[in-house]
Amino acid sequence: MSKIRWLIAIALIAWGWPPAVATAQDGGIVMGVVVDQSTQRPLVGAQVFVAGTSRGTITDQDGRYLIANVPTGQQIVRATLIGYSQAEQQVSVGEGATVTADFSLTPSAVKLGGVVVNAITGEEERKRELGTNVANIDVTDIQPATITKLADVLTGRTAGVVMQGVAGTTGTSQRIRIRGANSLSLSNDPLIYIDGVRFNNSKGGFGVGGQEPGRLNDIDPTNIASIEVLKGPAASALYGTAAANGVLLITTKRGRAGDATWNAYVEGGVIEDVNDYPVNIASFETDDPNAPFIVDGGFNYDAYSLCANYNAARGNCTQDVTRSFNTLEDPRTTPFSKGNRTKYGLSVSGGSDELTYYLSGDVEDEQGVIDYNTMDKINLRANFTADIEENLTVQLNSGYVNSGLVLNQNDNSILSPLINGLIGGAMFFPNEAGEDLNENNFGWGFSQADLRQLVTNQDVDRFIIGANANYRPFSWLTANANVGMDLVDRHDFETVQPGRFFYGSTVALGYRSSWRSNSYLYTGNASAAATFDLQPNLVSTSTVGASYIRDLFEGTYCFGAGIVEGTASCEATSSLFEVDEDFSEVKTLGAFFQQELAWNDRVFLAAAIRGDDNSAFGQDFGFIYYPSASLSWVVAEEPWFPEVNFLSTLRLRTAYGESGLRPDFRDAVTYFSPVAVTVNGEDVSAVTLGDTGNDKLEPEKTREYEFGFDAGLFSDRLSVEFTYFHKESEDALVSRPLPPSFGLSSSVWDNLGSIRNSGTELALNARILETRDASFNMRVSATSIDNEIVSLGENIEPIILNRGEQRHQEGLPAGAFVQPKFTYDDADGNGILSPTEVEVDTIATFIGPALPTFSRTLSGDLTLFDFITVTTLFDWRGGNYQLNGTESFRCVTALSWGDRGCTATGDPNASLEEQAAFIASGFYGTEAGYIEDAEFIKWRELSLTLGVPASLSNYLPMAEGASLTVAGRNLATWTDYTGLDPEVNESGGSNFSQNEFNTQPPVRYFTVRLNFTF
Repeated sequence: MSKIRWLIAIALIAWGWPPAVATAQDGGIVMGVVVDQSTQRPLVGAQVFVAGTSRGTITDQDGRYLIANVPTGQQIVRATLIGYSQAEQQVSVGEGATVTADFSLTPSAVKLGGVVVNAITGEEERKRELGTNVANIDVTDIQPATITKLADVLTGRTAGVVMQGVAGTTGTSQRIRIRGANSLSLSNDPLIYIDGVRFNNSKGGFGVGGQEPGRLNDIDPTNIASIEVLKGPAASALYGTAAANGVLLITTKRGRAGDATWNAYVEGGVIEDVNDYPVNIASFETDDPNAPFIVDGGFNYDAYSLCANYNAARGNCTQDVTRSFNTLEDPRTTPFSKGNRTKYGLSVSGGSDELTYYLSGDVEDEQGVIDYNTMDKINLRANFTADIEENLTVQLNSGYVNSGLVLNQNDNSILSPLINGLIGGAMFFPNEAGEDLNENNFGWGFSQADLRQLVTNQDVDRFIIGANANYRPFSWLTANANVGMDLVDRHDFETVQPGRFFYGSTVALGYRSSWRSNSYLYTGNASAAATFDLQPNLVSTSTVGASYIRDLFEGTYCFGAGIVEGTASCEATSSLFEVDEDFSEVKTLGAFFQQELAWNDRVFLAAAIRGDDNSAFGQDFGFIYYPSASLSWVVAEEPWFPEVNFLSTLRLRTAYGESGLRPDFRDAVTYFSPVAVTVNGEDVSAVTLGDTGNDKLEPEKTREYEFGFDAGLFSDRLSVEFTYFHKESEDALVSRPLPPSFGLSSSVWDNLGSIRNSGTELALNARILETRDASFNMRVSATSIDNEIVSLGENIEPIILNRGEQRHQEGLPAGAFVQPKFTYDDADGNGILSPTEVEVDTIATFIGPALPTFSRTLSGDLTLFDFITVTTLFDWRGGNYQLNGTESFRCVTALSWGDRGCTATGDPNASLEEQAAFIASGFYGTEAGYIEDAEFIKWRELSLTLGVPASLSNYLPMAEGASLTVAGRNLATWTDYTGLDPEVNESGGSNFSQNEFNTQPPVRYFTVRLNFTF
């Protein structure tokens, strides 16, 4: 705490407080209207502000604005809006006078006019002022019918951000990576703020084999206005110990002064599984070619026996008959059906100059392609902005989410519908009613009715509340404060009634499992910024502040078997009782100082430092500091810059910053666990060593520098953004083994490792066509990333993960695929390989990285006659590999199962490559043949929106705000990957595991949305 006080004191001294000669209320008023230069239509939401002061506002639905208390004298007033070039006017403001300044903004592909609201300081910063490449996603410009969840908004929208849709199961989480992965042990997901309040993006629930629910998609995209992406420490240093992976700043919609504007919509759609699934295939030998294959409705075991390829190759049997059946695609056995989705909502916004409001309600229901995989959700939001005084503005933001999710078993679970179908039988034996008589046809003998008995439920009540205050006691001084809380009340539960499902004695008896938890994430920030002119063309802004985060988790668990019929409570069980209670709390307290200089509104220099103390640090480790600096130069606006016909805008930028990731709760603490021991024939309480802590444990620290440029070409019809970045994480947390002779636990956390990520980002935005009746815009982004583990620490062996197929090893990408490779030779030329014809290397070698090394996106929108709009989005990723665990498992399972198999084991015409991959895996233990290139191109989105032509709305004014949209999502995939899907991942929330293991691939959405604004 003393270090924080010293930091604040130093910042105050450096601040150079200007004399407090200004009064709280003086000056004049600037007002006007902002319109589109080409159409003369009013522009809503444009930022209008007085340069060098904190005075500013946004335009209302009529494009009008009013700024009060503008300092007297000559002032520069600027108007900015994303998608338009900035405009400015010089006005003369008199005491108590009103000045009019109207603006006509020109459409522009260059987005230097965007505004980023810093969640820590509360200040608004124009993109032209930032030395980093901060991406903006204007959600209001995205066709909502193509969006099924918030993760869809982040997919393919900006360079450097990879959103991996790890499964097609309704309600499961996604994996976000910004500029690669920084940490071997901690989360690599970015930090998220919503309206200045820290957002809980945790994942988890009862295990269902692989997938898990996540909290990211709790937020309704309909309520979001924009998302800013701070891509790394160079931009996120002020956010401190948690921001090394980047920051997402989510801003929800707000009201504007004027009459109430209502928006109502209803959306419906279907969900389809359109994936190709492999057949179950097997070959057989017979001692009687005339014997029937089917006897009494079943397989004739007396006359036929399995003859797998590898046995036929060794001469052990002859393949007389080959049979195949596709359990997942045949309509008689498939677990899939057509899912459905409905969503409808209502919002209203408006207000007066003193108070504006935005209120919304939304109801959503989705049934997946496994019909007992369902989700229902209610989203409510209320946002208010009040001008309490002319110099005091308060914003109140609140959101409530109620959701209920039902998950079927997935991935690595023998109770998953997919895994049961994928290792199903190669034959179908119907009875007179058409039902399958072969109970083994569907996996382990479970029927679909059986699998319905075991589902996992998760109910969530979530409250996100926050308040932001902006106080301007003097024309040169602004104070900001925001407080808030994100409360997640979660209940995970499973109930199986007795006698319904005979899978072990516990399930047969029926059981109840219940986990109730509360997560509290508190946010508090306060800052003050002084802005004054050092010279007529040099503006200084000094900011000092403090930040507080408290992350509290509480949970209780119960389990019991032998449940009473018809009940759903642990109290109604009679055996195998188990109870547990969890608690964790981590606090972060930080202080910061930032100095910014702006010269002629063209050159912007900033330097800052933040210091943090955190309760998860080791006791012998104190304070940590995160410095940063940035430079932005709009060089094309310099008087000496040569006039070039094709170059209309040019900005150069560079930045450096540091931020961190804290250790987990109790990683630094040595603690004991309770145990019962027998003394003199009686059980007594005792303790045993639970874990060994490290008093010197410190956060992982990531340093990043970046430089690049933004250019506008051909009268800003084409914008180019290029960035090179280099970041390196030091003091990475690694679990270091301890010698048994120490008498401690087997390992201890230590700061040992180092990881490097470097790469480039390129974004092109082109206004290709602009006529009276048509416009066409196209966007292209390209990202390349090179990841390497620089060091694991002295005497630390490679860290093995994902069942041994991946590892963390110095000199390789994090999570690299490393396996012994193999060769094969069909020496006898019979087209069937025996194990002796496959030779496996004695050492493991590097095969490839697990995470993409490049990504490309292409999107566009076409507008015709001002009421027809078509949008689309393509996503291309590659440079990485994926383990086709599904096919490996299917083939290896065939070694011990008699009447089924994969192509490599049961099809005499299987390729030698397929056979060799199976033999290498099943007989020699290497998965090298199933680690495949995972490059793909996906057609993510397509939509067609029909509005109401002006000729019709003139006669029917109420129809002016109506539109109808037809949209599709996950429309096509092009890839050489031979498994279910190159993007899915068995362990959805894992850091590096990249393994498709009987995982539900993406599903296709078709939606129709009717929207009405009035």
